[in-house]
Amino acid sequence: MSIWNRQRLCPPPVGETRMRRGVLCGLFLVLLIFAGSFAHAIAQERYTVNRPIRSSQDVLPVAPYHTSAVDWETDSDYAMERAKIASRRLLIYLYTDQDSPTLLETTHETYVQKGNARFRQLTEVMPSEQVPLPIASACREFDTVVLDDPLVRSSLDWYVLLKLPMNAKVTAEDGSETPITSLPGFEHMAGHPGLVMIDFASRDTPYYGQVTGILPFWRGVCPTAEQTEIFLNLPPGTLTQRTLTYAVRIHPDKPLSSNGEALPLIGQVATKHALYQAETGVMGHQNFGTRSHNVVEALGGGMPSEICAESWSDESMFEGAIGCMRAWRNSSAHWAIARKNHRFYGYDMAKGKNGAWFAVGFFID
Repeated sequence: MSIWNRQRLCPPPVGETRMRRGVLCGLFLVLLIFAGSFAHAIAQERYTVNRPIRSSQDVLPVAPYHTSAVDWETDSDYAMERAKIASRRLLIYLYTDQDSPTLLETTHETYVQKGNARFRQLTEVMPSEQVPLPIASACREFDTVVLDDPLVRSSLDWYVLLKLPMNAKVTAEDGSETPITSLPGFEHMAGHPGLVMIDFASRDTPYYGQVTGILPFWRGVCPTAEQTEIFLNLPPGTLTQRTLTYAVRIHPDKPLSSNGEALPLIGQVATKHALYQAETGVMGHQNFGTRSHNVVEALGGGMPSEICAESWSDESMFEGAIGCMRAWRNSSAHWAIARKNHRFYGYDMAKGKNGAWFAVGFFID
């Protein structure tokens, strides 16, 4: 069975050498030419060694940013307390050395190009042919390749780092031990290894001390160094806001809609409308005029625009976010808004009663 372009969309609302010459003669000319050639060779060699850098990676030092392994804490209580005292985000790396017999490859994922659109095709795998997802090799690749990237290493400096096996247990407030994967927010990892972020930096916010970021090694695939660096540098926000923003920023066509300022007011507007769609189970731009008027009035001007999408009902939050961004890319009207750089932006998503994720992007120019 194949499933094509399963995300739904709602049409967006309208709103938007010198050469130098000289004459010399005799021996002086020969000597000058020889001297000039020698000087030119030296200059050319120096230029080759210090040639202006063109690639973004070449601007970094030749030596790795860190010459030693990443310094991970292994005591969860100590790491959490350290993050609280330092007012930093806690980054937890859940790893495994073995593949899980219960985390199986139940579908094959392929992509098909149709015109300017790229569609995902999922084909079910017969139970007798299902094999464990390669999550252990994904962890090995992350340890040996991704964590060796200079940009990733420098981004890690902003975090308190904690590395735990996936089956680790933590001490609850009542003194009992509980699997770390059963804590609020960890369920979105869906049994996969990867990164979980808890925000102890954003004091006086509703999401202080909560999980505000997940980067699962989905389907046993290790994220690239670029994707990891993007994840580590997302703006503050809730888990759903940052997950959808991540999906936008890692898209291969590099949309610019999340390059502006993540204004809290705009984020709240996106959140409210995502929750409204989730509650009603209906995707659309309901009451766009009213919320646009309120935002423009609060900001003293601006041109609003909005995009909405709905995921398939059996997708996780991580899958749903990426799927909604894929759907926006396959719609010319939505892509015209999503690819544009806006002054202010807000992204959020909410899970509906039908199990689908309702995604919203709200912008002001």
